[in-house]
Amino acid sequence: MLRYEYRVVPFIGKIKGKQAAAEVSRQLQALIQDNANQGWEFCQIADVNIEIAPGCLGSLLGGKESYARFDQVVFRRAGREQ
Repeated sequence: MLRYEYRVVPFIGKIKGKQAAAEVSRQLQALIQDNANQGWEFCQIADVNIEIAPGCLGSLLGGKESYARFDQVVFRRAGREQ
């Protein structure tokens, strides 16, 4: 049975001023191409929710957890057969 190994890379697109969404597409394409050049196959983009606990002072003032969403790009490549 063929096994895969996986790589998960965070992705946050960045634009300045009035740049179009096409710039973010180019950034994502570059990330995918860079990993493909290293032998990794693109699988998917996954949303990952992260729970952020309040700091010491925030906790003392009654702060609650907050949540942030991040895009993670998932790649795979063939590993060993098992």
